[in-house]
Amino acid sequence: MIPRHLRISGFLSYRDPADLDFNSFELACISGHNGAGKSSLLDALTWVLFGEARGKGMDVINLHKDVKAAEVALIFEYEGNVFRVQRTLPRGKSTVLEFQVQDKENWKPLTEKTTRDTQARIEQTLRLDYETFINASFFLQGKADQFTQKKASERKTVLGTILGLEVWDEFKDRTAERRKLIEREVDEIDGRIAEIDTELSEEDVRKSRLAELETTLKQLSSTRAVQESALENIRKNAALLAEQRKHIDTLAASLERVRFSCADLRPGSRKKSRTELDTRSDQPRKRDRIRL
Repeated sequence: MIPRHLRISGFLSYRDPADLDFNSFELACISGHNGAGKSSLLDALTWVLFGEARGKGMDVINLHKDVKAAEVALIFEYEGNVFRVQRTLPRGKSTVLEFQVQDKENWKPLTEKTTRDTQARIEQTLRLDYETFINASFFLQGKADQFTQKKASERKTVLGTILGLEVWDEFKDRTAERRKLIEREVDEIDGRIAEIDTELSEEDVRKSRLAELETTLKQLSSTRAVQESALENIRKNAALLAEQRKHIDTLAASLERVRFSCADLRPGSRKKSRTELDTRSDQPRKRDRIRL
């Protein structure tokens, strides 16, 4: 991280706005009387980046009654990009944190929905947290040996963060996840191959069964053709019988009329009453029945 510009207002010793341009020098020595604001410059760096300083909470706001808020803005360069972080703490209110990256002539916002999420994104971008920063890049006054006094596991964590070893942990996790995915795919493929092998082992049996079914199908098709032919003949015979019934009915009616005519021609037939003739005509007709 290479700082470019720092602006402070209402923060600790700095009541009025103050700007510090890092581009105007390569090496600097800060000197001054006690309370002049030397440490406040360094506190401004840790506070704007990590929200940590000598003062806690509202203590970072300048004590003058006209000061309404503490505000620090830092522009820095990191891995070829230019970022801007601005942290503001109004008196009696919550902290406001903004994170941006320079996109040509404009600033593209990287601020998350909450201050905590934005802080996490800043630390993720820098791959540094407050503890790593003050033990590797920034030594607090009177705490130059703080790193050596830490436990072995804590020193390992700090060095791992400084050297970017957490990237390899991330690669390890990704590799493990990828390996699990590939193993699941291999298991699925093996299962499918086993199913295919089982089906292939039943090929001869299935071919034999198929041949049997094809033979049965041919037989059933032939039987169906014969039955359809017989059904067609039955339909023709039924139609012929219907025509014959109609013809028989016509002949029977004609025969009945002939009988009545012959009866009228016999001697004494005219003496018969109309009632007798009607009774004779009402008697059931006998018809021949044709059995199939």
